[in-house]
Amino acid sequence: MLRNEVQNITGLTRKAIEYYEEQGLIQPAKMENGYREYNETDVEILKKVMSFRKIGLSLSQIRMCLENEGLLSTILREKQYQLELDYKRKEILELMIQKQDAKEIQDKLSLIDVEETIYQRLMIAFPGYFGQMIFASLQPFLNTPLTKEGESAYKEYVAYLDGLPTLNLSNEEQEYIEKISSIYDMNTLRNINESKVDAIYNFEKWYKENKDTLKAYETYKNSPAYQNSLEKIVSEKLRDYFVEHKYYEIAIPLIRKFSNEYNQYYEKLLIANQKFMKEIK
Repeated sequence: MLRNEVQNITGLTRKAIEYYEEQGLIQPAKMENGYREYNETDVEILKKVMSFRKIGLSLSQIRMCLENEGLLSTILREKQYQLELDYKRKEILELMIQKQDAKEIQDKLSLIDVEETIYQRLMIAFPGYFGQMIFASLQPFLNTPLTKEGESAYKEYVAYLDGLPTLNLSNEEQEYIEKISSIYDMNTLRNINESKVDAIYNFEKWYKENKDTLKAYETYKNSPAYQNSLEKIVSEKLRDYFVEHKYYEIAIPLIRKFSNEYNQYYEKLLIANQKFMKEIK
């Protein structure tokens, strides 16, 4: 069937259908006259995509659900958990406004501690530029509560980070990190991180679309502007710090144990890195 028929059936706009095609969610055949020919499978996928969008799923979540519909129950639990947690926070805020008993407020806060996401717990444990540097890129994979199975690895991870020596940064370098972090609100950060996840799940398409950008970035990294920038100084200090204290050997395996989402991402990242190395040879 043609695109206008698909529009009538699904209620999607032409641009929406084109966008989901660009993202690789559907792959209609191309006819000799240049038109797209959509089949029943394409239509069913687009119906699911529209439904997922209406309930607030991100593109990366939609992609994962199309690959494995069993993940829907996981996403449902995450959303239900967030709603319940927000309601409990509202209750505590109301108690604070009413200046209720401090013990009652503290008891309710203790219950929230148990239900916080891994990301929230880590940012409370390691506030400031140290936590911002380490956890910003991990945020998409730490948005669920800690499971009992992951408790031991999580505690070991926190103890490892807490035992690290201070990362020596100048005031200027610390201010740079704070400034960069303040530019991005949580929604922006989430969108940036989701685009990285999408790249892993559809590497060939991502590399084709971003090949010129990657080349331009490599040129920039070799330029005097980058060589003398705070971005380079901070990045190299953090990299050397991680290498010196075996972060990749110690911390990454622990994260994979207490975050199933990160473990899945990590496995796909290894495959994507292999493909990327072949492309640049």
